[in-house]
Amino acid sequence: MASGVVQIEPLWRALGKERAKALPAFHAFTGADNTGRFSRIGKATWLQIYLKADRDIINALQMLLDEAEVAEGMLSTLASFVCAAYSPKGINIETIPELRWHLFCKHRAESDKLPPTLGALKQHILRVHVQTRVWAQAAIALQDPQLDPLHNGYFRDSDGMKPTTTEVLPAPKANADVNLIVLLEDVRAELMT
Repeated sequence: MASGVVQIEPLWRALGKERAKALPAFHAFTGADNTGRFSRIGKATWLQIYLKADRDIINALQMLLDEAEVAEGMLSTLASFVCAAYSPKGINIETIPELRWHLFCKHRAESDKLPPTLGALKQHILRVHVQTRVWAQAAIALQDPQLDPLHNGYFRDSDGMKPTTTEVLPAPKANADVNLIVLLEDVRAELMT
């Protein structure tokens, strides 16, 4: 196994001060051990999008390191970052629901190929916020109070803390009820034959 020292300064200069400062949040957002990752989008793809990202996205990622709370504006800005990763080439869709619908209709995308729902993305961003705040204060002796994970994307059960996947139903309850009725009718018809 090769070992050595990686010089950070040339990378910092190549990225520029603002992108370099947002790099820990970028890493946590795009997939770290305890924040989760996006299905079918790897770090190389994310890095290409990050290098082209506008100032609003970079600022939103930086805010995850510094701010005490996740603001609604940060959620919508980071949702547009996710849209950039999942959008087919030549298609510019800015909202998650619109992109999920487009991918489902045009490409018959299976659920694991779709971007997360807004509810799932919000929980992911909350988990990223907890992680980046810890990293941002790692070298500080008197740290600000840490965020409570139980109010930021995690829940506790008998096995310990686990990520909250979403607090929003993936489909309206009426759709789920209709699907259940159709399924029950199919089972009944099959039993009658």
